Amino acid sequence: MEFLGKVKEVHTLVKLVDELAKAIGKKIDANGSLAAEVGQNGSLIAGVYSVILAVNTKLKGLETTDNISDKLKREIVAVETEGKTFFDKLKSGNVELGKKDASDDDTKKAIDRIGKKDGDKGVAELIKLNTAIDALLKLAIDAIEASIGELTVKSAVSNN
Repeated sequence: MEFLGKVKEVHTLVKLVDELAKAIGKKIDANGSLAAEVGQNGSLIAGVYSVILAVNTKLKGLETTDNISDKLKREIVAVETEGKTFFDKLKSGNVELGKKDASDDDTKKAIDRIGKKDGDKGVAELIKLNTAIDALLKLAIDAIEASIGELTVKSAVSNN
């Protein structure tokens, strides 16, 4: 169960990028609402970069977990690979993305997988990362359910 909790934590961090993408071209106004602030997305990109760095660190920890199947380990490595690919794509786009006045369009092409599915500055890699983390979460849930099923059967046999 602890392993599943850690996988869910990584899953949540990856999905957080979608929430952060909603802040592209925005700032908080005096009323506490989001208002337009075009072309000031450098800090937002840095935040996403930091989140993905945390994802990769947590995945390294998951990979060394004892008593998990080889299939789960392979899936963790697959997520790690996609995370690194996305991370590297953002890093290689530092000319457009690594400045305080990163444009809304470039930022959307980097992190807005919902609104800019054809983005060429990281979105394609982010889509693959999301697919991989969804697969890992499903596999982890299936493994836990199978373990619970085995325990239930063993318990029923022991009680007879």
